[in-house]
Amino acid sequence: MNIGEWISKRAMIAPDKPFLTEKNKSYNNEHFNRRVNETARALENLGIEKGMRVALLMSNSSEFLEIFFACARTGMIMVPLNFRLAVPELLYILRDSAPEILIYSNEFASKVGEIKAAGIPTMRYYRLGEGNDPSDPDFADYVENFEISEPLKSPGADLSDPLFIMYTSGTTGDPKGAVLTHQNILFGAIHSLLGYGVDRSYKSLVVAPLFHIGALAASVTPIIYAGGSIMISSFYNASEILKTICREKINYMFAVPVMYQMIADTPEWHDADLSHVHFFISGGAPIPLPVIRKYQDEKGVGFVQGYALTETGRLTSLDLEDSVRKAGSVGKEVFHVNLRIVDDQGRDIHTADPGEILVQGPNVFSRYWNNETATKAAFRDGWFCTGDMGRRDEEGFVYIVGRKVEMIISSGENIYPVEVERALQTLPGVKEAAVVGIPDPKRGEVVGAFIIPNREVQMSEADIINALSGKIANFKVPRRVFLVDEFPRNQSGKVLKRILKKRVEGK
Repeated sequence: MNIGEWISKRAMIAPDKPFLTEKNKSYNNEHFNRRVNETARALENLGIEKGMRVALLMSNSSEFLEIFFACARTGMIMVPLNFRLAVPELLYILRDSAPEILIYSNEFASKVGEIKAAGIPTMRYYRLGEGNDPSDPDFADYVENFEISEPLKSPGADLSDPLFIMYTSGTTGDPKGAVLTHQNILFGAIHSLLGYGVDRSYKSLVVAPLFHIGALAASVTPIIYAGGSIMISSFYNASEILKTICREKINYMFAVPVMYQMIADTPEWHDADLSHVHFFISGGAPIPLPVIRKYQDEKGVGFVQGYALTETGRLTSLDLEDSVRKAGSVGKEVFHVNLRIVDDQGRDIHTADPGEILVQGPNVFSRYWNNETATKAAFRDGWFCTGDMGRRDEEGFVYIVGRKVEMIISSGENIYPVEVERALQTLPGVKEAAVVGIPDPKRGEVVGAFIIPNREVQMSEADIINALSGKIANFKVPRRVFLVDEFPRNQSGKVLKRILKKRVEGK
């Protein structure tokens, strides 16, 4: 059974059970199954077949999931696009994945206009909602013309087939498309059922953006696999999200730490009743201990935490009972995952010393799209090399101590310094740039940039930040810029970023 067939199975077993709620619309299992069937037939009618790509530039919505499960059922491959990316970044992904169509929410029409102007001749465009460009058909109107019954024309997909391609930046700064299979997502759901006891009583509030692995693999698919229900929203206002949690009796939610901090800072927090919450899941960055304590002490709500990658989904879990005692740990590996910590020679480390984390399991991605070199480099004797440095304590709990690739994680977004450095070095006032992560109480980390200025072109710190608008995504733009005369370097000339980080942490 592929992931798309979960929907028809749910419709057969419990047709009247609630499936999804979004604003003023609500679907039970049978109704949502019909919408997925209509969408699948519509995509087939466009000539899209198994293995072809369907790109989505969409905010959280029922339609996003209808397309996702329609692609899953037919063997088409979805390419979710991060709508926070700048247009040049989106163009790279679209040219690399070569989708047949791009379906977009109308709120991103201006970005789509720029994408069109850049020219991807084989791609067709469909919008969702009223738009300014009548040349792009409304996908929802198009879908309504098709049958709701099964079976479909497509041969469908097997568990080993690609389900979606999710792009993550590589160590060189060029995005890499991680190919996640039906099996990968199935075992992610199995781990939630085994580790957390997720069952049909769970009601998940989906607020993390669906273009992220965290939303699809933590907020949505485990709940659907278990027979629970989901409510779709976007994190537009912390007060409204808290009101929704209370009003709708939400008992499960995945979000990044800054979202939980914002909720706890709302005026409604004091009187909010969260007694119906089973637990919350935090991911994307370490959650501060004061936030954990605030939820536990004031609302009796615990956090499940873990360690996950785009290429793997969740690898470890720190359970509720250990969330304070082992604060700072990412827990232990989940049931079907093998995890090793090795030295530079690939030998297992059996002490508390740090080493690189290698993993193996049915949730590990199959390959990088169109990038055999990167795929080969990522695997060693059947083990995926995460590039992260970790250690175990005497009880077997894993701690992440650093990242080989110097990645910065800000509010759940992955940022590689070289991406920002490249953008900075296109500016006339920048002679050389070095980027590091700066600790931030809300976002986990933010980008800090050290600049050796070009003395012939005067640019202030504010000028440099403003000049990056449109060149890179907003979350990658430095929050602080430091103008310096030189960088600390080793004998080979490499910039010693650990010294730069110490400088900024001492300010």
